[in-house]
Amino acid sequence: MPAFEDFSGQSAHIAQLRSDFAGHTFVHAYLFAGPRGTGKKSVARLCAMAAVCRGEHKPCGTCGPCRRILSGTHPDMHTVAPEKGRQTIGVGVLREMLEEVGVKSFEDGTKVLLFPEAEKMTPAAQNCLLKTLEEPPQDTVFFLITDQPGALLPTIVSRCRVVRFHPLSVEDAQKRLVALGQTPEAAKKKARMAEGCVGQALEIDEERLSLLLTLTRDVFSVHHAGDVLAVVNAYKDDRERQKQIMDVLESAVRDIMLAQAGKTPLSGAGYAPQAEAFARAVPLSGGLALAQTVTRARMMLASNVAFASAFESVLLKISEEYAQWPW
Repeated sequence: MPAFEDFSGQSAHIAQLRSDFAGHTFVHAYLFAGPRGTGKKSVARLCAMAAVCRGEHKPCGTCGPCRRILSGTHPDMHTVAPEKGRQTIGVGVLREMLEEVGVKSFEDGTKVLLFPEAEKMTPAAQNCLLKTLEEPPQDTVFFLITDQPGALLPTIVSRCRVVRFHPLSVEDAQKRLVALGQTPEAAKKKARMAEGCVGQALEIDEERLSLLLTLTRDVFSVHHAGDVLAVVNAYKDDRERQKQIMDVLESAVRDIMLAQAGKTPLSGAGYAPQAEAFARAVPLSGGLALAQTVTRARMMLASNVAFASAFESVLLKISEEYAQWPW
């Protein structure tokens, strides 16, 4: 079972949250905001456990209410999410849930509403929630969780206690991953790829690590414009992984710039030797130019430009940078 201490590096508010919920002095609404994979949902569940826990040290993790929160079967904990087949949380879903929590709790304790993707509420749903937050039901706590706090109405944000989550340093994320059972080698690679977001790092599988190695080998082997077509042809039909390919490229270029700036070397992070060679041969200005090209390529894809064209633009920029510097 995770503990509050596991997330102490995420936010200065973690210790206060533990104290508030263990002492039953929490406010009625919290907004947990921060990048995906920084522990927002886990901390919300810990708070819920502490609020309903019957043990001496809250949350104990062993009493009946704690176990039911952990398993997702507690009758007074409700998750508000889009209906099946929909991408947004409509006002009808919200009204139904609010009616349910408006009655007496099943276990004579705190009622908890989790919004794991609060940004998906429609404007009508947000206005409906706003009315409830202005006059909240007794002994009920709302957790609005999002990586896009700007998508929420300012009036909703103003009625919540905002707790901001952030990625750990790569070193601390690596230690956390090892504590969770990852090998030190895998933890180092995954922590770098996920930029310190432990939850995202845990989602990285061997297939993605393999893609990191092969993609950076192929991409940074493009020394001349004539090398571009073969690499484009090797990846253009891999439709299922096109977004992942761009994600890996973006991550690789970020780390290359850190290496070029003398901050963090690429060695041991899962990159091919060709990527390390590019970082040595090309100065930081070239890395910045490449990062801008990757950003434009992503915008091209978002505008429905063919993947081959977007990918080709990145490869051509790599060949241009190689042409300017001895390698």
